Amino acid sequence: MVLVAMLWSQGQIGECLAQQAPAIGIGTMWGGTGNYWLSQYANPAVLGALYQTPDWPLTGYYPLFPAAMLPVIPANGVSLGPLKLNPMMGVAEMYTDNVFRTRGNKVSDFFTTLSPGIQARLPFAGRHDFIVDYRTNLQYYQRTPTNDVQDQTASGRFRFDFPGGLKVDLGGEHKLGHDPRGTAVDTRTIEINKWEANSFFGQAEYVGAQSSVRMNVMSTRWQYLNNGQAPIQDRLTNYAGLTFSGDVSSKTALLANVAVTQQNFDENQNMDSAIYQISGGARWNVSELTSGQILIGLQHLQFTKAQVNQPPPVLSQFTRTEDSYTNFFVMGNVFWTPTSLLTISLQPYRTVQQTTVGTSLFFVATGVNFGASHMLTDSTTLTLNAGLEQDQFTSASGGVASSSDRTDLLKNISVGAKYRAVKWLGLGCQYMYEDRSSTVREFAYRANTVMVSAQVLF
Repeated sequence: MVLVAMLWSQGQIGECLAQQAPAIGIGTMWGGTGNYWLSQYANPAVLGALYQTPDWPLTGYYPLFPAAMLPVIPANGVSLGPLKLNPMMGVAEMYTDNVFRTRGNKVSDFFTTLSPGIQARLPFAGRHDFIVDYRTNLQYYQRTPTNDVQDQTASGRFRFDFPGGLKVDLGGEHKLGHDPRGTAVDTRTIEINKWEANSFFGQAEYVGAQSSVRMNVMSTRWQYLNNGQAPIQDRLTNYAGLTFSGDVSSKTALLANVAVTQQNFDENQNMDSAIYQISGGARWNVSELTSGQILIGLQHLQFTKAQVNQPPPVLSQFTRTEDSYTNFFVMGNVFWTPTSLLTISLQPYRTVQQTTVGTSLFFVATGVNFGASHMLTDSTTLTLNAGLEQDQFTSASGGVASSSDRTDLLKNISVGAKYRAVKWLGLGCQYMYEDRSSTVREFAYRANTVMVSAQVLF
């Protein structure tokens, strides 16, 4: 599973590393509970078919969770005067030997993914532009149609680049999505959980001669559509973060970050909380061979309302014995390019994550992800990824799991190849192995997944 590469207040590190190592790929920081994730439960951006979702050869992964910022496709596209269009279409065939990600009674299945989409970019006033993007993730299973999904994402973004070093981004997104199998938000019901999310986000950054400051805000409204999840998980998530950077030399800088993520549940009010984060670290690019960033600090989870007796049979399970929790916090990204054809990444992390599955209040994820990308030729790239993570859960009082009896150990490895046949056509293949052991046996599973895909992008 996977560490999401990102900057601690949305996107700075993600954008930087995406430029340095595009073959490995950088994913969104927003996970299945609405706040940023660093664990394998987050996003398959550096791993492959982890969430039964293909890695498209030209545009990467379909954004399964509400995104922090709409990515801009670099391809030239089709020009209509000042307007640039990038139509795209992906087709993938996948096989997994454990489609429900369960310990026993495994069910194998073949499934097809179709992903049409289009992005349009319109420059205006010289230095600014407006971007709209629509893409889909249509999946059809041969043996288990309850896993079928018709995900859709429509988003828009204004980018303003003012003289003097000020940049402002404003955007919004409407998404129909689902909770992927095997993640912390998967309730393991026959029909996959589906939801609707509407997000608004903003980012302002000022870059001076030797220092910079960036502020990010985001608000997401989640509404669950099936499996009785609405009373448990419907919520409003708000995020605000501020990051300072000061140059020590031409190749190094110090970083400081403060952030807060707020969860306001519609009905499950015993889960209302805020996660406060403060951290400091450094960014470096000492040579053309090595670069990286790291932040070390604290996260403090504070439940914001006094506990109440919620109605049975489900909400009554979400009680708590503590009102706060503090966690040592680490995020790092280190890149090494020993040759012009090989890029290696190492991403350690430790973070607290809130979850509403199985009456759990939160868990602490500690892990590391290793990635490697090697260009065989100008058109062929091999990828390797491996991850290791330990999750320690703290549950609601009287819940299924408790901090003393549930600890998960997650391991994975994936290998793949991408081939760019011509400028607008890409082909890919991938193999992924997942292993989750757990002190609560019902959460353990093993799965093998293979994928072949093709994508056109103009």
